[in-house]
Amino acid sequence: MDESRRIWRDRVARWHRSGHSARVFAEQEGINAGTLYSWSRRLGMKRSEHRHRSDKAMLPALLPVVVAPPGATAPSLGAALEIVFPDGAVVRVPPTFDEETLARVVRALGGTR
Repeated sequence: MDESRRIWRDRVARWHRSGHSARVFAEQEGINAGTLYSWSRRLGMKRSEHRHRSDKAMLPALLPVVVAPPGATAPSLGAALEIVFPDGAVVRVPPTFDEETLARVVRALGGTR
């Protein structure tokens, strides 16, 4: 296998595992998204094959949630809820927050990951 083909095989595999769109991955790599698609087809590498494997590896850990009774106060003003998505994106939520806005943010992030 020639050097160029090896480099592209590695690059396409990393793209498939990343979970990012071709546009986002290509921007990060400094390459053209169309070229990335072209090499993926040329090498016969299907994204769905990598996605099934990586989805299982990226399942979030489940943690216990304790719901405080109405009127309870946060332990400290600096305390925050932290939501970590499988791809590493983090949403930090202050003790006082708007539930509807947070729900919209989480839905928006979940829809793109």
